[in-house]
Amino acid sequence: MKKLIAVLTVLCLLCASFAALAEAPATEVQPEFTFGNGIKFGMSMAEVTAIAGTPNETDNDDTKGLVTFSELEYKQVPDPMLDNTPVDTSFLFVNDKLVAIRFDLDTKSVAYEKVQAALAEATKSEGTMLDMALLGNAIYAVDDDGTPELNSLNYVDPIFNVVVVLELDKEGDDVDITILDMNAEYLTGK
Repeated sequence: MKKLIAVLTVLCLLCASFAALAEAPATEVQPEFTFGNGIKFGMSMAEVTAIAGTPNETDNDDTKGLVTFSELEYKQVPDPMLDNTPVDTSFLFVNDKLVAIRFDLDTKSVAYEKVQAALAEATKSEGTMLDMALLGNAIYAVDDDGTPELNSLNYVDPIFNVVVVLELDKEGDDVDITILDMNAEYLTGK
């Protein structure tokens, strides 16, 4: 009888342990946004250079805000999202961590509407008028004085916690796309 009670006690303890494990919340892993050949937010300049190659220019971009960006600039890089249209691509870093990617192209190369459609498809969202409050200090990655074009749109991708800002200059010649990591330390303080 003692053996039966001991076995039942062990079984009850095991059942209680499994029930507790089943009820424990699973830790959610935030999926990572990956660009091009494996470039991810949070990488160092050396890691991005190892993947993207030697940049055409490097620069420190002082803003009128509280942020200084280090920048790797690549000229005329084919963009697969835009049928390999050559675009100027910049990677922006704060404290040697990738926090934003910016593309600059002209409407002679690709129509603004085509860029809009590609972004809507990629983010699975429609662009809305730029929400400056949503961006906080990330606005300086879009424009170094914090004043993007008036007709700018943003696309929010909650899966990767990124915001994509689309700007068309007032002349209608230049299109800028900036992908912002909203998990970046300079924004979250973490």
